[in-house]
Amino acid sequence: AEKAPNGGANQPKVDVAQVRPLVEGFAGSWKQGIDQINVNVMGSFHNMKNGMEILKRTLTQLLLYYTRFLDLIKRYCPDSAVMSRDMVNIPSIIAEIKKYSRTF
Repeated sequence: AEKAPNGGANQPKVDVAQVRPLVEGFAGSWKQGIDQINVNVMGSFHNMKNGMEILKRTLTQLLLYYTRFLDLIKRYCPDSAVMSRDMVNIPSIIAEIKKYSRTF
């Protein structure tokens, strides 16, 4: 990553070409990924209450990491607007997560 001046401080700059495959990859597989997490977690815990709690925490962590990822893209990738149509919005992820847990 190159350095770009920002008010006298150096801030890393990330090229869209480096980030686009990550954004497109996530956009193309996130629903299947959540479904697979659900299958794996619920299949590993016979106690439904424990399984749901672990699923809830796992999906919450996924949402936190993705939110952080989007924030970093917007902050360090000056041309990130060109990828905005490929970025999954947070409400869509929350809606999908709610399908898998009654406690969200």
